[in-house]
Parts: sequence; structure tokens; C-alpha cells
Amino acid sequence: MNTNMLKKLKDPRYAYHLTYPKLTVIVTSGTFEKPNAMAASWHTHLSFEPPLYGVSIAPRRYTYKLIKETGEFCVNFLPFELSEKVWQTGLVSGEEIDKFSKFGLTKKEASAVKAPIIEESITVLECKVVHEYPVGDHIFFVGEIVAAWYREDLVVNDRGLLDPRKAMHVYYLGEGQFLTLDPKTLKKFEV
Repeated sequence: MNTNMLKKLKDPRYAYHLTYPKLTVIVTSGTFEKPNAMAASWHTHLSFEPPLYGVSIAPRRYTYKLIKETGEFCVNFLPFELSEKVWQTGLVSGEEIDKFSKFGLTKKEASAVKAPIIEESITVLECKVVHEYPVGDHIFFVGEIVAAWYREDLVVNDRGLLDPRKAMHVYYLGEGQFLTLDPKTLKKFEV
């Protein structure tokens, strides 16, 4: 019996599992004094010029409320060794607790937005909302990147290309499972 054949998924509502693992970030919102942090896997770059980045947030989330109030958010890419903190920020509401204090994340003032950034991050994008679109049960916020941060020891050139042997990002596989990329699988092609 050939087990390499494609099989149709019984319930397409779970098709998102078939696209994982996903690079998972912490979206910060609110203000430095009243911040929030939420794990998110549904996010992406959208444009070079202007530099646009999008995050998909459910309206029932506290993060949604804060982004609507301020029109701003930050996308924090944490190292794999902090994957448990990423997971924890997605389990409880920031309306009820200060996730920075609870999970030991260090707040740092952003340079161009009210929301804080996370000091332990590999990289961070500060974004101001320029569009929002309803997409089913989520709202897709499109933010213009107004500032970006990186850990200097993790980049290999002046354009911010990360060293994959050092910058080990958090990837969410689903159902509480995390992993990171194996740098030994890196293939380089001529540009």
C-alpha cells in the first residue's frame, strides 16, 4: 500500500494545522504603563515600500481592544529558549494580569509607538496601523513598520540578515508543541 498519496482532510476548519509549524511571535500592545503581550502565529510581511506587516487578531482578544484604541502594535520575535514564555502569553488575558511581570519579560520603551517592546527579543518591529480588514472570525491589522530592532550579535550583514546558527526562533507546531529550525539544513543558492 502506497502511504505517500495525498488524503483529503475530513474537516477543513483544521486546515491551518497543515500549514504549521509557524514562526510564533509575541504581539505587544497598549502602553508602557498598561501593556499587553499575546502569542501569535498568524502574521506576515506584506510590502517592501512602504514596509508593511500584518497580524491577524480575534476581536475577543484584549490585544484587539488595545490595538483598536492606540492604532499601534509591536511584533517581538523571541529566541527558542523562551518558547515557554511565548506559550504562556497566549494562555491568559492581559486584562486580568500583567503578563510582563507574571512571565518575567523585560519591558523596554519603543522608539515610535506607545506599546512596549520585549528586551529579550531577537528582533522587534514597531508598527502603526494603516488598514484593518475583517477576515472571518479575525481582524487583519496592517501596520506600517516605523522602527525595527535587532540583537547585534545575531546578524551577519548591515541589512539585518540573521545568522541561523545563533538566531533560533520559536515555531509553533500546534497543540502545545514548539520547535526551532535546524541550521544544518541550510542551503545557500546564488543571489
